[in-house]
Amino acid sequence: MSMKIFPFWLVGASVFAVAQPALAGQFGDARPVPLTNGFNHVTLDGHAATVIVADRENYNAHGFSVATIYMEGPSDRQAGNVLNIVPAFPRDSGKPEILQLTTSGGADCVLHDYRLLTSSRSQGAWLVIAERDFGQTYVDAEPVHFDVYRLQENKDGSIGRPPVYFQFDRRIEASKPYCDVDDALGKELGIISK
Repeated sequence: MSMKIFPFWLVGASVFAVAQPALAGQFGDARPVPLTNGFNHVTLDGHAATVIVADRENYNAHGFSVATIYMEGPSDRQAGNVLNIVPAFPRDSGKPEILQLTTSGGADCVLHDYRLLTSSRSQGAWLVIAERDFGQTYVDAEPVHFDVYRLQENKDGSIGRPPVYFQFDRRIEASKPYCDVDDALGKELGIISK
């Protein structure tokens, strides 16, 4: 994996370099939005949003969590603002829109996860969905794909789109196989926490 090296820290007579993943910086100054189980009130590109995170317990190593994103916005069916779900529209227009985000895997490796990223200077908000190919078992190192979505507004009220949604922007392939997509998010994109 190629690494960008910056910045340099001078300590005594020695110079130490801090390594950054080659693909870090893909999202400007955007940082991960911290999310916990329950109601999370966040701001995405200047929009107040609520992210609800809930667990689906399996009583084994394969429980998972589900998140949905909501924003208030206009409705053509009733007066005033209503609570709207914020979907993601995948790159394949033949696939249904994504209404919920999931985290899943086994005891050793996470196979599917997501990150919400937002800029402190309102330069955008992104959703990154990381998915690892399954392979033979939950603990195999396999290719990881990052699907990147950018938050969009439907300012002109185009038919078929909600007031605010995530639109597929690009796919990034990890430079090497991983067992855990959370490791891949950190090592490939520099996205550490959820």
